[in-house]
Amino acid sequence: MIDVEVAVTIRRPRRDVAAVMFNPRYDTAWIGGMLQVRPATPGPLRRGMKVALVSRVLGRRVADVREVVDHEPDRRVEMIAPVPFGLRIRYDLEGIPEGTIARIRARGRPTGRLRFVGAAINPLLRWSVVRDLERLKVLLETGAWRRLAARLSSPAEPERAG
Repeated sequence: MIDVEVAVTIRRPRRDVAAVMFNPRYDTAWIGGMLQVRPATPGPLRRGMKVALVSRVLGRRVADVREVVDHEPDRRVEMIAPVPFGLRIRYDLEGIPEGTIARIRARGRPTGRLRFVGAAINPLLRWSVVRDLERLKVLLETGAWRRLAARLSSPAEPERAG
């Protein structure tokens, strides 16, 4: 069984953190191993939306489609990520006087050959999520996300950012 929860305090308002963390366009800038992301369902983030992605997991290139199963603007997004671990990934944001507590929780059961290494996956996934939240924190606290937003809105920029 996989069950990892990590949180970090980001010194930015919850609205700013949500604008980056809840927008798939920024995923390659802060999620390690994320190579390509594109909405498979047009429009803004919402329940039922699907996001196609390509990532590197345990050294392998993996194509996946995640579905948003819960969404509360500026507060929470929960997705199902069926490949390769059957994960439910939940992003929660809590406004505090210092800024925002950003929390990621991932739960699931490894499938196929990976079910035999389930216990070993938790520390690896925890380390990965800690690194992801550290990148998100730097992206937001340094203001780099604003420059990235400008680049992402330019049609001449490649799909992979950062």
